[in-house]
Amino acid sequence: MSLKKIEAIEKEIRETSQLDARIKEDLLDLMCSLKTELSDLNKIRPDTAQDIADKTQVSTKQLLASGGEPAEFRENIAGLRGTVEEFEASHPKLVGIINHLCMMLSDLGI
Repeated sequence: MSLKKIEAIEKEIRETSQLDARIKEDLLDLMCSLKTELSDLNKIRPDTAQDIADKTQVSTKQLLASGGEPAEFRENIAGLRGTVEEFEASHPKLVGIINHLCMMLSDLGI
């Protein structure tokens, strides 16, 4: 289920006109990496993989929605980061991808 959410995010990124091509490409690369890591995580911690996918979807939807509420967006980014912090030692690549995604979404102006 978590991978389907990431695929839905990828579709939204591809279809949006609010992001330039370079940003879209970077986000899609991150989503590809995230799918790989979530696939591995799903085998041992499916609930956590789903939680990460859910929070990634919410954060990305807020970014792509016009007039998103900045405070709410920051809360979701903080929640996403908090979810992956416990995996820093055992899943450093996953944490790196999520941190990069959070920074990139934050830098886009929300």
